[in-house]
Amino acid sequence: MNKKIYSEAFVSDLFNRMSSSYIRMNTVASFGFYPLWRKQAIKKVAINPGDAVTDLLTGAGECWPFILKKTGTSGKLIALDFSKGMLGEAQRRAKAYPEHHIQILEESVFNNTIPSHSQDVVICAYGLKTFTSTQIDAFAREIYRILKPGGQFSLVDVSLPKMKWLRALYLFYIVRVIPLLAFLFMADATVYKMLGIYSRNFKDIRSAGSLFTNAGLSVTYCNYFFGCATGIYGEKL
Repeated sequence: MNKKIYSEAFVSDLFNRMSSSYIRMNTVASFGFYPLWRKQAIKKVAINPGDAVTDLLTGAGECWPFILKKTGTSGKLIALDFSKGMLGEAQRRAKAYPEHHIQILEESVFNNTIPSHSQDVVICAYGLKTFTSTQIDAFAREIYRILKPGGQFSLVDVSLPKMKWLRALYLFYIVRVIPLLAFLFMADATVYKMLGIYSRNFKDIRSAGSLFTNAGLSVTYCNYFFGCATGIYGEKL
């Protein structure tokens, strides 16, 4: 495994370069499933009016509409990411929610200022695949640290389906077709090729499940669209 591609500096630069095209490309390339899987992942946890929710690796804030609808104006959303480019898109999105309390943090998920035991819910969509197993272990422990006792979490990421024919088709699509789509949409095909590499190396969330259990979190798995995405959710024990 090339450890360089998992460094925060490399991943941050990658997302900076794709920030202006990320939402458009992922919506087109996933045939609209990306936002649907976000919405379904958020439905796995109970978010109530007034809750404190953290969206780790928030990107351009695509999870916010589903979160803020539940927290209402009395809740608080912390949106954390280490990509300045993606957070620029998030800052523009925040203008659409002037009555909501949204705190945007440009920080590392592994070294951040979120207070311990302060969050009711933690959400993360499509960020795990850019982590090594060591980083996922640290990530799971960070979720445990910031959650209140009994607090909930829900994560989702793209995965490789178990069915061989679908797996082969899916790999061809993410490794070959998506970079071509990026080229046609005048995006940086190189960075979207990297997303295919991350997805192929990651496989699925289940392979990292024990790391969340070891961190002190209960774990339940779920599949989306025949395993093209997988989710993990649970609570702080």
